[in-house]
Amino acid sequence: MWRYGSGLVYRLRYWRACREAEPLMGQSLYETLLPDDAAKRDALFASFPELQQEFESISRVSNRIKIKTDDWAGDLLPGLAMKIEALEHSRHQRMAYALAFSGLAVFSVLIYSVFMLGGETVHGPTYVKQATPREESALSQISTEACDLVALGETERAAELLESAINTHPGDKHRADAILTLADIEYTYLQRYERAYEIFKRLEQEHRDVFEQSWTTDKRMRMLTAAFPDAFEPLRELEAAAHCEDPLHGYENILVNYPDKIWAEEAMRQMSRLLARESETDPVDTVQMLQRLRNACVHPVALERIDLELGNYYCDSLDAPDLALKHYAQAAASRHIALAAKAREALARLE
Repeated sequence: MWRYGSGLVYRLRYWRACREAEPLMGQSLYETLLPDDAAKRDALFASFPELQQEFESISRVSNRIKIKTDDWAGDLLPGLAMKIEALEHSRHQRMAYALAFSGLAVFSVLIYSVFMLGGETVHGPTYVKQATPREESALSQISTEACDLVALGETERAAELLESAINTHPGDKHRADAILTLADIEYTYLQRYERAYEIFKRLEQEHRDVFEQSWTTDKRMRMLTAAFPDAFEPLRELEAAAHCEDPLHGYENILVNYPDKIWAEEAMRQMSRLLARESETDPVDTVQMLQRLRNACVHPVALERIDLELGNYYCDSLDAPDLALKHYAQAAASRHIALAAKAREALARLE
């Protein structure tokens, strides 16, 4: 329990480090940092290697972005840097860098849409994108105390303490962060998805600007909303798969049970992460990764669901309908009615 709870304490610290590092990371994509800023960024990288890995991944993607016109051809980033440098050197400049960096992060996620390897996992913490670090407050201190309680195994007490503090400090500048921490406790540690759903709805209603800044928060809310009609059972199955002895088999069962739902997409994403981690590779070949994923499965419905995904990728991303046709045909023969219907619909579009 100590190891499990300590994860939340680390994640809270990592979360705060993200808020400090992201504007510096974004700025360094465009220009050389001042010595103090560079030292601060490198210190954060040393404390949290995940940040450096994310920065290197985003840098690789940004270096591939090219733009060509009749008058000029080359890397897009210098042009963007010139525009940014033209801005006033004010408190808004660093926010511009942070937003630009977040845009590149979203672009990299789209490139690896099947795997979502650049982002957080399903059960990871929610990070709020902030341009600059903020001073401590009463509510931020109570949030840290709540994390310490989780580390001691008193998770329910931590949730009660934090919720009470949120209600007691309605004007606290760290209130949105505290709500997200409470949602993390409910979602990740207590698996009380009904409560997590209510808390995310509260964040959306009371701090919509913060809610909309986080792709992860939006994703979790969509999953909770999709699971609501089934009393959140699919989320419990995903959680069980992540912690079973054979996660690949657990996720394959989700593919079999929900091949036409959002849960199948999430299962494939997590399976891809597992396979990439086992081979210590950073997959850039989507077809190769899907083939590896297919080779790891044995159930016919799971294989057919991956065939449908391969067909979609060949058709939509590679513009290779002849290659898509084979996989669509295999999925169309599925015994799962809804999955077969999706594949037949795709075949009809090719005619």
